[in-house]
Amino acid sequence: MALPALPPNTLRMLKICIPIALVFLSLVYTLHVGSLAGPIQAIKNAASPAGRRGFSDMIYTLYEPIKLPVTAQHYTDQRGHTFDNGGRDYWKKPMGKDLLIVEIDTRNPSGENEIFNAKKLDWEAVRASGSGLLTVSHINHFIYSQIHGYDYKFFHARKMADHWDTWIKPHVLLEVLRDYKFVVFIDADAIIQHLEVPMEFLFNRWSITPDTSIAMPIDTQQVMNDTGVNISTDSKGNVVLNSGVVVLQNLPYTHEMLQAWAECTTEKRYPGCGKWKNRWSHEQRAFSEYIRYDFNPSGNNIVEIPCNDANGYPGLFPKAGIIDDCKGEFIRHYTLNKPSAKASTGDVLMQSISELLQKNFARNEKDLLIEEAKAEPEPEPGAE
Repeated sequence: MALPALPPNTLRMLKICIPIALVFLSLVYTLHVGSLAGPIQAIKNAASPAGRRGFSDMIYTLYEPIKLPVTAQHYTDQRGHTFDNGGRDYWKKPMGKDLLIVEIDTRNPSGENEIFNAKKLDWEAVRASGSGLLTVSHINHFIYSQIHGYDYKFFHARKMADHWDTWIKPHVLLEVLRDYKFVVFIDADAIIQHLEVPMEFLFNRWSITPDTSIAMPIDTQQVMNDTGVNISTDSKGNVVLNSGVVVLQNLPYTHEMLQAWAECTTEKRYPGCGKWKNRWSHEQRAFSEYIRYDFNPSGNNIVEIPCNDANGYPGLFPKAGIIDDCKGEFIRHYTLNKPSAKASTGDVLMQSISELLQKNFARNEKDLLIEEAKAEPEPEPGAE
C-alpha cells in the first residue's frame, strides 16, 4: 500500500528541519577544534545579502512565519499579555549583521557534555551551572541571533589580575563595538523569552534613540534580612543598573564612556573606585556610582530599561529579601536560581516550535486531519 503524499508545506518544513541537527553538530565540532573567528565569519558571510545559506538560512527561513515585524506597534505573548513599542519608531528597518549578540566569559564550555565539545551533546544531562550554564545560554542566544539575521560571537576572555571576573565586560565591549552599529551583551544566566521579537522592537519600546550610548535594566532591589540594608542602591540612594544585559550603540561618546568604565579602578579619574575590584557588585556598582552620573548630559545617553522587561524572573519575589516583582518579560535573569535557565531555554524553544507547527497544521488541516463520519442514528424501538 502506497504512503499518502505529504502536503507541500509539510515537505518544505521537513527540508528545513531535518538538516538543522546535522549542521548544528558540524558547527559545534568546528568551533571546538578550530578558531572561533573562522566558523563565525563563515556564518556571517553565508548570511550576507548576497545569499544566506546553511544553518543561518534554515533558521531564518523556519521562523519567518512568526517573526514580529520591527515596525510592529504591539506584541501579544502566549498568555495573552500585550506589550507596546511606546509609540516610538526610531528603528524602522532590520539591522541584520550591523547588530551583534555577544557573550563574554572567562570560562570556556568545552568540557564534558558542553557545547564546544566534539562529542554528542546529551541535553538532559547538561549542567546549568559553571561552564555548563554557557551551553544553555549559547543555544538560546545563538538561535535568537540567527532568527533575526544578527551576528553572534562568544568572547572567551582572559582573567584580569586582582579583579572579579565580570570586570572583563567594559574593555571587551569596547573592543567588539568598533565593528558594529549595535552590540547587545547578555549574561550566561539571562535567557531571551520570545525568540520571535526583534531587538529593533525592544529598542523602540525602551526609548533607545539614535543618540543613546548605553542601556541597562534597572536592578531588582534586595534588602538584607539581617541588617535591613538595601544593597541594590548606590551611595546616592538610586537603584543600580544591572550589567547582565548591556545595549551599546557605536557612537564616539560610547567609546569614551566605556574607556572611563574600564579604567575606573585605576582611580585616575574616580578616587575610591578601586574598592569595587572584588567587592560586590563589582563593575556593575562602579558604573552606577560614577559613569552614569558623569556621562548622561542629555538624559538619554544612558537609558534605564524597565526591570520587569529585562531582569528578574517569576518566583524571585519575595525570596532572599527581594522587594521588586520583576518577571523578565523579554529577558529573564536567573541570578539566584541559575539551574532554571535550562528549563527556560527548553520552554522558550518549544514555545516557538509549537507555534510554527500550529501554523503548519492550520494550513494543512485538510491533509492532516481525518474526521470519522458520524454514526447513523439508531432506529427507535418499534419503527419499521
